[in-house]
Amino acid sequence: MGTYAIIYLKKAEKAVEVNDLLKNSYQLEYETFNGVEYGVFFTEEMFIEDLRLMNEDEEGKKNLPHYARPISRETYHSLLFGAENCFGEIGTACFKISCVDEKDMQYIRALKAFIKNPEYKNYINFKKSKHLQDFLRLK
Repeated sequence: MGTYAIIYLKKAEKAVEVNDLLKNSYQLEYETFNGVEYGVFFTEEMFIEDLRLMNEDEEGKKNLPHYARPISRETYHSLLFGAENCFGEIGTACFKISCVDEKDMQYIRALKAFIKNPEYKNYINFKKSKHLQDFLRLK
């Protein structure tokens, strides 16, 4: 499984704003699906699009085939964010830090700079975040 850093925002509803700040300040590019931009922090819009994909898209229905469709919001939320899960919650960024994927490094570098920037540190919930010091030591 590995070790994951989970960085929490103080306010989950600020995820879109923070993703935009990261994108514009650090020249990041995000993937977009059905008009939803998938940024560094997980947003409510991403959750809704993922749930729609699971329930309506033929490829999405291949995931979790043992669950009857439609999968409810509550069930999908518990699957993504429930116990024994490495993801945090809406308003979090999650990175595997025990074995860093090279494609994540641009996001990691940007988020490290963002966290250290006095102008932006008000967004981050340092107490709730997990493995943050290990994350900040990544090179």
